Amino acid sequence: MDIKIISWNIRGLGRREKARAIRNLIKERKPNFLLIQETKLGKFSRSVLRSMGCDRSFEFCCTPAEGSAGGLISFWDPNVFDKSLAYITKRIVVLTGKFKGSDIDCGIMNVYGPTNDAEKEVFFQEILDEMNKHKVAWVLGGDFNAIVGMEEKQGLSWNYAAMETFRSFIQKAKLVNLPMSGGAYTWSNNRDPPTHVRLDRFLVDVTFFEGFLNLKQSLLSKAISDHNAIALENNSYKWGRRPFRFYNNMLAEDGFDEMLVGKIKNFQVNSSKEVICNMLEMIKGVVKSWSAKRKHGLRVKSADIEKQINSLELKFQSEQAVVSDRLIDSG
Repeated sequence: MDIKIISWNIRGLGRREKARAIRNLIKERKPNFLLIQETKLGKFSRSVLRSMGCDRSFEFCCTPAEGSAGGLISFWDPNVFDKSLAYITKRIVVLTGKFKGSDIDCGIMNVYGPTNDAEKEVFFQEILDEMNKHKVAWVLGGDFNAIVGMEEKQGLSWNYAAMETFRSFIQKAKLVNLPMSGGAYTWSNNRDPPTHVRLDRFLVDVTFFEGFLNLKQSLLSKAISDHNAIALENNSYKWGRRPFRFYNNMLAEDGFDEMLVGKIKNFQVNSSKEVICNMLEMIKGVVKSWSAKRKHGLRVKSADIEKQINSLELKFQSEQAVVSDRLIDSG
């Protein structure tokens, strides 16, 4: 069974551009499970779900924000995941069930940890207690607001007691802190000089590993939040070619009629096969090319800018890591 779980601290869903960012993420990555933190929404409805580009069949479970802080949403494709139980608190959303094609009982936990170090021990004990209630294969994903070691933070200081609390929780829960490809940090304060931290991650247990091979955790390019989205995937299935679609609004676009008439005339002059299916195949190709250039040009530019930003961040992080190593060695 192929799974694709994405976690993202979006820092507020009230703005239209945030919903658009999630919609683009869903369209590009096609997750069957999405964990969102810091929605900052008191209520959540299917209209919000549609604004994010989720399929109508998607189901969701959420905990509201308190004022303008917090809020969690987990939504999933019921054609992929059969939910059996849901449990929510202020900082976690727990779903148990089975992925289609698998006989393993799974628990998917959406996590948003406290920023106050004094609250972390109680928070992690709450998670541990909830995990012990259910004999399932666990996946925890979200913004833990915690690090396991000094290598996960650049800038400012480290709280060693808080790091030990997080490490102790991971050991007691028998979870694996997965390596992450694509970068070392998931959050930046975007200041000069900046601080980079790995606050977001997926933690899985051994049973989940045994049930889903080829698991990979990766850092996605930063978009509109100061957090990067992260993905947990074991996808190996090829979905095949996408179907061709013709939209009526293309007929109203400047230059489309002239382009299409010119292509048809050129085909009639140069083709030795006056067969309707050959002409239709040619028309499909030119329409797809037109659509790709006109409709997706802005999206491509936006993706290129995001990649450039991500590349610059990775370069800066690498340079800062060298400086930090030198400071540690000299100390």
